[in-house]
Order: sequence, then structure tokens, then C-alpha cells
Amino acid sequence: MGKSKSWRHEIDFQCRFGLWPFQKTLSISHKGFEWCGELIPLKDIERLRWGTELKRGGIMPKRVYAAAFGTKSREYEIKTRQKDFYEHLVERYWKASGIRLLAKMLDGLGGGETYEFGKLRLSDCGIALREKRLLGGVRTSFYEWKELAWGAVNGSLSFVSREKPDRLLFGLSFLWVDNTHVLYAALKLLEQSPDKTRLSKAAKFS
Repeated sequence: MGKSKSWRHEIDFQCRFGLWPFQKTLSISHKGFEWCGELIPLKDIERLRWGTELKRGGIMPKRVYAAAFGTKSREYEIKTRQKDFYEHLVERYWKASGIRLLAKMLDGLGGGETYEFGKLRLSDCGIALREKRLLGGVRTSFYEWKELAWGAVNGSLSFVSREKPDRLLFGLSFLWVDNTHVLYAALKLLEQSPDKTRLSKAAKFS
């Protein structure tokens, strides 16, 4: 009971944003995400994304922080220039839904499911990349985890071959590709796991 109360306290969040009279509201609780009076239960949250967008114009580009959550069919996004507010918001996103999405994905991978991240298909043993051929058609290349290295570079989750670390294989934008943060968290757990052949084995470290 104590742990449940602590979690409820950690995710509790309320904010108003935007200019009057178009101001919007968001509340986060154990019941779900309440957007302008509409309650979206936590179990319906299927995707998260956040990151920094640079707005060009003038001498210096302006940083805009964006954080979005969504169901299978709808998406809700907040944009702000306040870094502290943004960091506070995404922390609540992660604790309220990100951890659950991570556990769900690891469990699904262990059961043989695959997940799509743009042109990348994620499976328990590695990733498959779909690449266009110069002469037409599509080639799919599969890489096991032991063949790959990864990291966060310039706002993207980037993958390289361990044999050719100077050549980027693929990048997933944290800002524009749903659940890239969830995948990155899973990979961080894989780095700590004694068994680095299957992503689902990292579940006990989550």
C-alpha cells in the first residue's frame, strides 16, 4: 500500500498552458491523463515522445521543448520554452506510462512479438533494417545485438556496426518517433544484463 501511495504521489501533476482564451489543461494521476476535461486511462496510453526542436529565424535559433503522449488513434502534445517545466513534465510521463510501456514491450518480445520504429523492426534478438536498393526494391538486413553499438547522438538513438563504428546504420529521433525513449531504456538495461543476446532477458533489471 505504501509503495502504491508513493507512486501516486510521484506521478501527480497539473498544469495550464497556452494563451487565454485558448488555454489548455493537463492533469496526470493514477486514473490517467486528463486533457482539457477528457480522461484518457493509463492503460490506453500506447506511445510517448519528447525532445528539443530548434526554431530557426533571427540571429540565434530558439529552443522549443515538445512532449507528446497518445493512444492508438489520437495524440496530445505540449510545447514550451521553459526547460524546467518540460523536464518536470517528461519525468511524470515516464513514471506514469513509460515504465509500463517498457515492461509491456520486454514481455511482448519474450513472447515472439516484434515492434516497428519507422524502418526499423525490433525483435528480441536484434533489429531488422529495411533499406532501398540503388536499382530498386528493398533489402532487409538483420543485426544481432552483439553486432551493434548504440547511443544518444544529436537528439537521436543511433545504431552502428561494431565492426564499422564510423558508419551510421540507422537513427531514430527521440522527438519524432514514438517510444524511442522506451527502446533506449530497454537497451540501457540490456547493457547491464549478463545475457546480451535477448532484449527480453533485461526485464528483470527493469
